Amino acid sequence: MEIKISVIVPVYNMEQYLRECLDSILGQTLREIEVVVINDGSTDGSLTILREYEKKDGRVRVIDKPNEGVGKARNDGLKAAAGEFVAFMDSDDYYPNDTVLETLYRAVKDSGVRIAGGRKNRLLTDGTVEKDTFAVEDCGLRFDASGLTEYAAYQYDYGYTQYVFDREMLQQNGIFFPAYKRFQDPPFFVRAMIAAGRFYVADCESYCYRMVPNEGKYSVKSTVDFLCGLTDNLNVSRQNGLAKLHYLSAMRLDREGSFMAIRNLYDPDRAQILSRIIRATALVDCDWLKAEGYALPEPFVPEVFEYAAATAEKYEKLRQNKAVKAARKIIGR
Repeated sequence: MEIKISVIVPVYNMEQYLRECLDSILGQTLREIEVVVINDGSTDGSLTILREYEKKDGRVRVIDKPNEGVGKARNDGLKAAAGEFVAFMDSDDYYPNDTVLETLYRAVKDSGVRIAGGRKNRLLTDGTVEKDTFAVEDCGLRFDASGLTEYAAYQYDYGYTQYVFDREMLQQNGIFFPAYKRFQDPPFFVRAMIAAGRFYVADCESYCYRMVPNEGKYSVKSTVDFLCGLTDNLNVSRQNGLAKLHYLSAMRLDREGSFMAIRNLYDPDRAQILSRIIRATALVDCDWLKAEGYALPEPFVPEVFEYAAATAEKYEKLRQNKAVKAARKIIGR
């Protein structure tokens, strides 16, 4: 059987949602697919479920391996995939209808492009499904009419699971996921879009992701990797003249990067974060952005540095306080 699309699914301890995820893939009207599932060292019942599906449907291939992170797992799936195109699914998410893959495959074949995607929904913790409007708010692409779009006119960094990608294009350009714990998918997505040049916007709902609380995404490791991913996108956006993406990455640095850094400023490993955020800040080309109509606040100082300066000022005022000075003398400090 000619495999038209390989759906790559990394799995780590997702037994609660795994059946819904796999059923939404295997129930697609496009039958010429394979599901490459990477069990990334799960310690729950995920592998048992995967073996069950592998046994009853020959289109399912399970790769069982020690835990190395989601980026490495997706890369293992890419290397094993045999489809003409590839799609990516997180194991707690699902396709909102059974024609997603057929619609996207027809879109890439009819239009001759190498990437096609539709709209993304999100499933809230209360069971409500709503449209994901981040791409609309940040970049103005509504996905409410079919047609070709140049990536240079879009320049967004999130949403790779909404799309199918030409596997040969990814291979020829050496496009894989960096081994970051967080923010490994935007550098992949941006590089793929730059390689393709343009993509097809399909007027359909092509993905639904589940909102699941995850405190680990604010850890020191996640923060450092988030900043590494932003650094990648700041570099590639400048190299390719993508001012909107450069601006978007700078704003992510100022907002999300600062928020994550501030949460970890009292951690013993905070030096890693400060080093990375300084490097990323140095890459922001404020003059170029201003010339392109994307002016940043001048001077551009991410919020984390303002916070650190304000904290130092509070400490200095406290140190100069007469009552505190008297107390320090009494306790001999």
